[in-house]
Amino acid sequence: MIMGNVVRVIVAAISLCAIAACTKKTPSQVIYRYDDNRYLELKGYNCEGALWYHDTRRNIHKELVNGIYSTYQIFSGVYIHPSDKYILIPRWEPGAYKISKDYGQTWQVATYMASFPALEKNSDGIMRDSPEGKEIKRVVVVDNQAFISTAQGHLYMSSYPFDDPRLAPGGPGIDYQYFDDTYYLYRPGKHKSGGEYVNGHTSPEFPGAAWGTVVFMKASLAHLTEGYKANYQNLPDKEPEVVGYKGWTRMYCNMDAGK
Repeated sequence: MIMGNVVRVIVAAISLCAIAACTKKTPSQVIYRYDDNRYLELKGYNCEGALWYHDTRRNIHKELVNGIYSTYQIFSGVYIHPSDKYILIPRWEPGAYKISKDYGQTWQVATYMASFPALEKNSDGIMRDSPEGKEIKRVVVVDNQAFISTAQGHLYMSSYPFDDPRLAPGGPGIDYQYFDDTYYLYRPGKHKSGGEYVNGHTSPEFPGAAWGTVVFMKASLAHLTEGYKANYQNLPDKEPEVVGYKGWTRMYCNMDAGK
């Protein structure tokens, strides 16, 4: 009889612990504030977990990273973001970026646009298409355009925030020329040539990446057909000056939250 009471007490204690564990609330903290209405919220331990974007004025609340199948880790560099329509969010190792082009209503991914030849050298001395995460020091998003600066003094950016009207449905498309050096030409009685200029055409049916969905180094446009698009013309050579920004300039996180 006494043994039965002991067993019941142990079972009850285990049940209470299970209930407590199930009801323990995951810690939540604001890790970045754009302004009085817009902010990023991290739900998780050790500054890692689910990421939410909130805009209280527009009543937008979106989970961007669920913290289960993937987790978000905060970006440690300078982050300045007065832009509101176009939003770009970096992370600890940003091989790609979460972006929204409609004030945070819908989200997609922006990737690095590969250049040829590669213009970036990694820590092993290998040329590659994009910088390593630890190289990225500043992310500034202003006037719906992103600027990403590296420790090597390189500047990546997104295009101007519109698509070339020639590539709209029913548009004429874009004619261009490029130097094709994928093969050698041999002509009788003439010297060997390393290639030739050929005509190309980008049609509205295959317009390429939409504005804001790729980031690139300006120098790479000499080797890419995107350089012929109107929203890639006359791009700045340096990050624009940001005036009057009242948001945070870095992400902040308490490692001990919930402990």
